[in-house]
Amino acid sequence: MKRYNPPRPARGRRNTAAARLWAWLPALLLAQLTLALCALIRQPVSSGQPLLLALVAIGNQLLFLLRAQPVLLALGCLLAAQRFQRLAVWTVGLLWALFLLAQGVLELYFRGAGVALGADLFGYSLEEIRTTLGGASGTVHGADLLVLLAPLLVLGLVLGWRSRADVSPPRWAWLPGLALAGVLAWALPLAPGATLLDGESARQAARSKGAYFVADTLRWWRGESARQAARSKGAYFVADTLRWWRLRILARTVQGGAWPFLHEENTPDTLGPYFGPTRDGRPPNVVVIVVEGLGRSFSGPEAPLGSFTPFLDALAARSLYFDNFLANQGRTFGVLPSLFASLPMAEQGFAALGPNMPAHAGLFNVLQRQGYHTRFYSGTDTSFDNERLFLQRQGVRDIVDARTFGPGYSRNPFSSWGYPDRELITRVLADAPRLPTPFVLGVQTISMHTSYRFPGQDIYKARLEQHLAALGIPPERRADYRAQADIYSAILYTDDQLRRYFEQVARMPWYADTIFVITGDHRLPEIPMATHIERYHVPLIVFSPLLRQPARIQAVSSHLDVTPSLLALLSNTYGLKRPARVTWTGRGLDLAAKFRSLGEFPLKQTKASPLDFVSGRWLLHDDRLFELQEGLRTAEVEDADLKARVQSRLDRYETANAAFLQRGQLSPDGDQPALVPYRVSAVSAPRSAPVTAPGLGIDTVALSVGSEAVTVQAVFVNGDAQPSRTFVPLAVFTDAAGNELHEAYGPALTLAPGATRAVQLRLPLPARPGQYFVAVRPSDPDDGKPVGRGRYHLPVDIREAAR
Repeated sequence: MKRYNPPRPARGRRNTAAARLWAWLPALLLAQLTLALCALIRQPVSSGQPLLLALVAIGNQLLFLLRAQPVLLALGCLLAAQRFQRLAVWTVGLLWALFLLAQGVLELYFRGAGVALGADLFGYSLEEIRTTLGGASGTVHGADLLVLLAPLLVLGLVLGWRSRADVSPPRWAWLPGLALAGVLAWALPLAPGATLLDGESARQAARSKGAYFVADTLRWWRGESARQAARSKGAYFVADTLRWWRLRILARTVQGGAWPFLHEENTPDTLGPYFGPTRDGRPPNVVVIVVEGLGRSFSGPEAPLGSFTPFLDALAARSLYFDNFLANQGRTFGVLPSLFASLPMAEQGFAALGPNMPAHAGLFNVLQRQGYHTRFYSGTDTSFDNERLFLQRQGVRDIVDARTFGPGYSRNPFSSWGYPDRELITRVLADAPRLPTPFVLGVQTISMHTSYRFPGQDIYKARLEQHLAALGIPPERRADYRAQADIYSAILYTDDQLRRYFEQVARMPWYADTIFVITGDHRLPEIPMATHIERYHVPLIVFSPLLRQPARIQAVSSHLDVTPSLLALLSNTYGLKRPARVTWTGRGLDLAAKFRSLGEFPLKQTKASPLDFVSGRWLLHDDRLFELQEGLRTAEVEDADLKARVQSRLDRYETANAAFLQRGQLSPDGDQPALVPYRVSAVSAPRSAPVTAPGLGIDTVALSVGSEAVTVQAVFVNGDAQPSRTFVPLAVFTDAAGNELHEAYGPALTLAPGATRAVQLRLPLPARPGQYFVAVRPSDPDDGKPVGRGRYHLPVDIREAAR
């Protein structure tokens, strides 16, 4: 009788879980590489450093694969240990496919939204997420599906091949070693190499969206307000955790007891000198228009991308126009609390407190107590971001939104957000003849938002071509604008609706006694940005038939300054009252004609992102310090002592914010503070002195294009108490790709303590017309390296006529 011998697995350990995983890992590696290449091809960002962008982006995608190995290997070993190899292949393949799909979805979100998705996902309800995704419908093109499908195809093909290959088993330590390397990889910066790229959009595009989502989610779960601690090295991570606990302890003992933001109202009436009396002596009406996504880079005089708001530009020429104005949020969630009540940020924006939102004073309820009718219009559902609840807390009497719009109006068939701006303006105009005066009115637009589609768009796309020609955009640069024709046509469309609104209300009897305020809630992110501050850089237009004269304002202010200044104007110039005590976090609008930045205020990009902070001329972002320069350009500053001083100001704000959250109230007065007449003795004094600028740097730069050269007028300044080191004034001319074309330098200088010196340099014109950039800096006389704060990436448009 023949003895039965059961079959043995070929080559011993080859069929073990570790051996299977080791044999199959090349499939995941090639699929991740395919994902990186497809995401790069569909990247919404054009860069002057395409090769460097590609290398950094692909490297960061592969680094995220390494970082994910501890989890993927642990789960993969469990799945690969199944008895039947075919089932093991399918389950491991499904795990890896879900990993790739999640990254693909994050890449498509970045393509559509212009920003990476992080912990802000957890700041929205399921209904709000559905609205957001519906509003973005139509933005995913067929080619975008490559980002989802191509990696899965590669994974399936290579995994099928590797599962049948005769591969020797690995050494026992290889897989644990790979997992350990993945853990250690999190100690590296979140996106190595990204800082080498020019432009904020390119730096965001180069990082792994999966790594950012994981790191930002971990930071959010920790509940910290750190500067992206998850991307920092281990020592900083520990130090920042200790700092977070210290802030919470200090919050319990903060000076001012339970009311850290409460102070006497002393906002000066900076607007008053520009306004004349009303016709009948009654206080004027107020209309505040919040334009979705309106950014300074594509609106207003000398807009870097060219202005696509011709009506607003014409209106700005008859208005008080604020060139260097900042929104305090990078998305809509915070605009109403900042703009209408100058409120603190709380944790995820003031309105995110929902039913726990404390009673507070603001523009609407202070004016309503003095006989004003209050009304707010929006084409969307104002339950999104708790806007309706905030407006109700403000005592707004009539709220007209997507739920209460009324019959006879057509919703946008291309978006779930609600009614397009043409319908919104038609709805506002329908009530205009019957508005009881005086009134304070809010209007919030929506069409400059994903999906950037609306009825009648073809007309505005045709108009876009005419507008590009009128702006003098060179033919070789128009392809970038055409690639985003939906966005630019939406800007032209909204501007046209605002034109229609003003043309119609100019016929109303109340128009002559009305103050109009127009601003953006934030700058839309889908158009690439050169610097992070651009996300907040929006115009502010204060227009009224009551204006004595227009003016162009260069000083820096923010949304937090608007309500304090409007109430100061109405109380001092028009005889109303304002609260005796307030919780404003703004200090009032600065109307200086020359560039300066005196205020201190927070900036918050998303609900869950850590705070950025402006303290005078300094911006703290991502644990890096920047100097605010004319045109709201930024230059990074390497000064540990100065950064620590600005950080201490941010700590002070966060401590007060934490104390307010613990108390759950802002003021013992709630929404009924005592109202008092304007006090002439009120002075404008920041509650903390702005941080001054030490060291050698540049105060101002002016560029003028002549027939043969670009003339650079630069003022160098020494902010130290001792003489500066010897330096050479240097100007460098570069093209859009960052290639150096020319440089010019002056004689070596040494500045006395506090001294300034004006220097003129001339750079020859380039051979071809187009957009170029100039950098100006104090440099070392020997090696030409920077020895102080410079001005970088100053745009210069060279046209054929200038040659």
